[in-house]
Amino acid sequence: MPKPVVDYSLYLVTDSGLNNPSRTLLQSVEDSIKGGVTLVQLREKELDTEAFIELAKKVHEVTKKYNVPLLINDNIEVALAIDAEGAHVGQDDISCVEARKLLGNDKILGISTGTPEEAKKALADGADYIGIGTCFMTQTKSPKRTLGPIGVRTILEVIPKESELKTVVIGGIKHDNTRRVVEHSAGSHGRIVDGVAVVTGIVSASDAKIASEQLLREFRIGYENASKHIQGQCQARESVENVLKSFPPLLSTLREKSPLTHHISNYVVMNDTANATLALGGSPIMAPSAVEAEDLSKVVSSVVLNIGTLTESFVECMIEAGKHANVQSKPVIFDPVGAGATTLRENTTRRILNSMHVDIIKGNAGEISTIAKIVGCDTESIAMRGVDSLGSGFSNPAAVVQAVAKREKCVVAMTGVIDYVSDGVRTVAIKNGHSYQGRITGSGCMIASSIASFAAISPNDHFAAAVAGILALNLAGEHAARRDDVRGPGTFRAAFIDEIANLVPEQMLTEAKIETIQLN
Repeated sequence: MPKPVVDYSLYLVTDSGLNNPSRTLLQSVEDSIKGGVTLVQLREKELDTEAFIELAKKVHEVTKKYNVPLLINDNIEVALAIDAEGAHVGQDDISCVEARKLLGNDKILGISTGTPEEAKKALADGADYIGIGTCFMTQTKSPKRTLGPIGVRTILEVIPKESELKTVVIGGIKHDNTRRVVEHSAGSHGRIVDGVAVVTGIVSASDAKIASEQLLREFRIGYENASKHIQGQCQARESVENVLKSFPPLLSTLREKSPLTHHISNYVVMNDTANATLALGGSPIMAPSAVEAEDLSKVVSSVVLNIGTLTESFVECMIEAGKHANVQSKPVIFDPVGAGATTLRENTTRRILNSMHVDIIKGNAGEISTIAKIVGCDTESIAMRGVDSLGSGFSNPAAVVQAVAKREKCVVAMTGVIDYVSDGVRTVAIKNGHSYQGRITGSGCMIASSIASFAAISPNDHFAAAVAGILALNLAGEHAARRDDVRGPGTFRAAFIDEIANLVPEQMLTEAKIETIQLN
């Protein structure tokens, strides 16, 4: 008998203890299959073998009715007794090799993996698929650590692209993070996760069918987006010249629509970023409360996350705001202030990148260096002192921002004497600006706010938004520094806000000093 052909897209793992009390386990299984579940694993840790077999027979009747394979968790005896389509084992259960001997070659065999080494061993031992986890915190297990999307991708990278080994992600997978996990699984290795395994998100849901429909839809969107990234066709890429031509109408539109940006920012610059946003033509709301993040996500047009002054409540608000912005398809701009200065800041940066999809990352060389390390890019390391970078910077900054952008499926803007922006395909250097900008507190944070305002009215091209956001404030800096009433950084600060408001849209085309950089 040939081995079953399996679609791993939406993989239900049952748990009687978490099953919604409004229905039986059998009803949960059937409703979830009607909603799109493509594979079912029966997991019953508390039942003895006889009772497990009886339950498995009933569940198998349901899955066979819809031609969906059934796997048995950690009990080869039960799998053989009911002639299930396969089994799943953990690292502490029977070995993959022994399980294969007992099951035979016509059954599906999966194994849990949490490290690259375990993934490589599963491949060598003849597994058909691996369950990669734990991705996020979950009610079903208490993991020592969670992988996050970045960790999932690290494991995928050790599996040869040509390998037939399938992969599913498990652990805290819900409809609001599925798309992000799948998109971020794609990397230079060319693989994308083949499915998501879900427990609580389906069995505990009030309606298992609707929950399954939502999860499958998010998986398919994420898979399609990831495929386009791999193919280099994420979106129709306009030439940089055409992007520049769009800046005057972008600024005019911004001032006409005055998009609302949710700032979770640091206390040091909150007033400055609000004033810069207003001067540009946007509208700021400074709201560092996690309780209202969901409500705000429905009315704001973009979100800025700034970790300059770290408190636990600020971080929780950032996580909630970012997640809800993802659900509402509102752009998230992340300013990892001082990311490499302390362990807390580095860990917070990692947590934010793992908790949501960030559309635009804006940072100095030291901060981008830290992010490059976190996401696994092999680049030079730039030290930091407080929020400032040390040293002369990267030897090839354009290559660094392009590498991080390509890896994170986002736009990366690195500020400095020369600013660099890349979406992984297009990369530019912006040579506008004035040295006074670096001598006042908050100028970089104001740029993040400016980028967010442009991103709000440029939803289909965050690259254009990032370049426009930097350029607008750099031009204002040049104009302010030339004023007769500016004598130094103190007088420059007030003039800077004035000149942001005085910026004429056409100046963003006629005065721009932007160089396109061609990289391999």
